[in-house]
Amino acid sequence: MKEKGLTGFQLKLIGLILMVFDHIHEFFNYNGNIPVVFNWVGRIVAPIFMFTTIEGYTHTKSKKKYMLRLFVGSVIMNIGNSVIPRYFERPDDLGVMNNIFATLFMITVYLCIIDYIEQARNEKNGLKTFWGILLLIAPIALGMVFIMGASSGNMPLIYLALIIPTPIFVEGGPVFVLLGIILYMLRKDRKKLITGYIIMSLAFIFTGELSITGLFMENYQWMMVFAAPLLYLYNGQKGRGMKYLFYIFYPVHIYVFYIISCLMMK
Repeated sequence: MKEKGLTGFQLKLIGLILMVFDHIHEFFNYNGNIPVVFNWVGRIVAPIFMFTTIEGYTHTKSKKKYMLRLFVGSVIMNIGNSVIPRYFERPDDLGVMNNIFATLFMITVYLCIIDYIEQARNEKNGLKTFWGILLLIAPIALGMVFIMGASSGNMPLIYLALIIPTPIFVEGGPVFVLLGIILYMLRKDRKKLITGYIIMSLAFIFTGELSITGLFMENYQWMMVFAAPLLYLYNGQKGRGMKYLFYIFYPVHIYVFYIISCLMMK
């Protein structure tokens, strides 16, 4: 590297490589023959893509187009996740739940709302600030509506839930969305960003069993803390412009892995 540190492209490339290991464990561990370390290294993947998405959102020339790409990716993944298991069914009934596009899109939605509220506060516009607060609540309220619709068998609401992401249903849930918001709000101070990220990562230790077995074999989400050095090494440069690599590679490798695992199990 000509410059010290890691570019955004290099961070994404690291994330893509480690993501493959994580999904190998997810789809091919039906005999328990894939080491859990594959999942360990996978814990740092989502934070890397959150971080690079926030950087992309911050520096893009068109936030609308940037968010639209994530939204389209989310919808395509939800359709694929529903359709492909109908034609390729695993004996253990494992479906496809992966859709990081929805999580990243939901994060950018909240970043837009935060920017709106900040602008309203700078303008000292109380009405706009009030609307901004309502917008913060709206995605969560919509998620609750989808839950009630699903419990009552309301098919239109169920189909809408497949199209419109909400913090409740996205991969990683509200915690990942909150993490993305915190990273965005601390983005101007790298030390504070890394400190906040480490604290949130290590907080996962207390969400499960605190024994050695629990921390390394079951409740190992805290290992996302090891993404901190990579985020710290980011040099602020975009790097190579291959914006569609992730959009294509992510769904393709997941569906290929899933189909292969179905054929292997049969």
